[in-house]
Amino acid sequence: MKVKVMKETGACPLHGRPREDGFTLVEVLVAMALGLLILLALVTLFSRNSANQQDLEQTIRQLESVRFSMDTLSEDVMHAGYFSDFNPETMLVAPAYQTPDPCAVGLAALGWDTAASPVQMPVPIQGIAAGTAVACLGNRRPGTEALVIRRAETTAASPMASGRADNLYIQVARCSLDAQRLRVAAVPAANPEATFNLRRPDCTTVNDALRRLMQRTYFIASCNDCNANDGIPTLKRVEMINGALRTTAIAEGIENLQVEYGLDTDNDGQPNVFATLGSGLINGVAPNVWQNVVAVRLHLLTRNIQATPGYSDMRTYQIGPDVSVVTPSDGFKRTLLTTTVRLNNVGGRRE
Repeated sequence: MKVKVMKETGACPLHGRPREDGFTLVEVLVAMALGLLILLALVTLFSRNSANQQDLEQTIRQLESVRFSMDTLSEDVMHAGYFSDFNPETMLVAPAYQTPDPCAVGLAALGWDTAASPVQMPVPIQGIAAGTAVACLGNRRPGTEALVIRRAETTAASPMASGRADNLYIQVARCSLDAQRLRVAAVPAANPEATFNLRRPDCTTVNDALRRLMQRTYFIASCNDCNANDGIPTLKRVEMINGALRTTAIAEGIENLQVEYGLDTDNDGQPNVFATLGSGLINGVAPNVWQNVVAVRLHLLTRNIQATPGYSDMRTYQIGPDVSVVTPSDGFKRTLLTTTVRLNNVGGRRE
């Protein structure tokens, strides 16, 4: 008798279903929760990195501003007292130095009179105390000093034909036979040689080289765009150009300027003592006079343009011997920069 053997075909029993691979609802929820936690951590990290990057950029801009401000001030101070080839130290009679109004626009009010005896000329550098009101220094920040610098342009000398009637120019005699050493005047439209008639070394041709005289006043304003009242302290400069005062913003974030003045009391070209306006040492009595200042020590306090959330500044800033800013704690990061600059033209002539 034959027995039939049934082979297993792999078919599922009638009462079962094939098993399906996948995740349960609980597993999906757990995975989503973990993913959200990871995403939240990444967003937080990115946000912190962005804030740190922004804060770093602000600090870099702050350092650039204070360095540019210090470089601009230092360069002008170094050239203070440059009046072309004219050396006041060689005059038989010492000039009568003047301290004209920093806001002067009229050419006669700028302190020059080369026809007088002795010759009248403005001091190369002059400080303005924090409590002294000056009309042309708009929106000046309280408690800050200002600095006036007077000199001639250091670029190439201009020919007489390019001069203007609303600027002052200096002409220096190079002929030993000329009775006067210099002329300071505006350039008239007609026959300027009648005014500027000093000669070259050949004593025949007129010295056509003129240099424009400059009076610049640096101060701290409480705003950059003052029409918008942006509240950003800014180093600015006021200068008389073409018969009108012009105000130029130098750098944002500069909130305080204080100056010490190095006085040469023995005429050797070196400062013997540094004085502040608050000390009363610069009192107009020789040798404590502005024309004897041969160096200045500049103090600039700068801050970021925007406050840093959660930052509290606990330091005290000593801005020169007389002024200190105590723990501002307003969220702004600050930097104090100090440098000493020599008036090369004033000090160098005395050596």
